[in-house]
Amino acid sequence: MLDESPSEDDIERFSSDETVFCPTCGMEVWDDSEQCPSCGAWMRDGTSHCDPVAHEFRKKMIILITIVILIGFFYGVLGLF
Repeated sequence: MLDESPSEDDIERFSSDETVFCPTCGMEVWDDSEQCPSCGAWMRDGTSHCDPVAHEFRKKMIILITIVILIGFFYGVLGLF
């Protein structure tokens, strides 16, 4: 008789709660998904474990802080304070 129950490897692989984010639309999907259910993009390469919205916000904050520091530096050098 053929045993059709899932193997231990299958159980371990499908029981994980790992998710990634679609590189195209940013939707959170299961890490073993082949295609994004939202936009249909293939999930072979480019997936990320980091939330793209939080990543963009962090990048914008770093740029803003850098600009504020540079403005403060140039005002200090020019003696306008």
